Amino acid sequence: MAAKTPITLIYTDLVKALSGVIESKYVFLGRPNTSMNGDSTMAKFAVVELPLRIEDYAIGKKKWMLVTSGIFYLFTKSKANNTLNLNAASDFLESVENLFPIVGDVCSATNPTVLLSGADEYGYQVTSITFDLQTKVNVFKND
Repeated sequence: MAAKTPITLIYTDLVKALSGVIESKYVFLGRPNTSMNGDSTMAKFAVVELPLRIEDYAIGKKKWMLVTSGIFYLFTKSKANNTLNLNAASDFLESVENLFPIVGDVCSATNPTVLLSGADEYGYQVTSITFDLQTKVNVFKND
């Protein structure tokens, strides 16, 4: 079996961290169709993204220390009138914020910043947490 790529290992760390506050089957690497698997009643779910450039901070050493930013999008089911379910959204946000700083097997996530983004067209309220991400030094065992 081929070795996992650095990106796969970073995502694995972040999904594993979120799995402490939400079932891992409800943590996605992109916005899912909320009717997937016939489950249109998901009360909450999370999306992990690494939308920015990933920089290598060491000249001449491939993947020695990677630095980027990440985003957790936290989705909570809206009330029947598509307004914010404040208690559910606040509880989910607080449980994820309490994970920081996140220290995984290959990376660390620090400096969370929260943005309440409002409702999407599918009946969910969206809160985003942006954070700094850095891999551990030489975790990918390069010479």
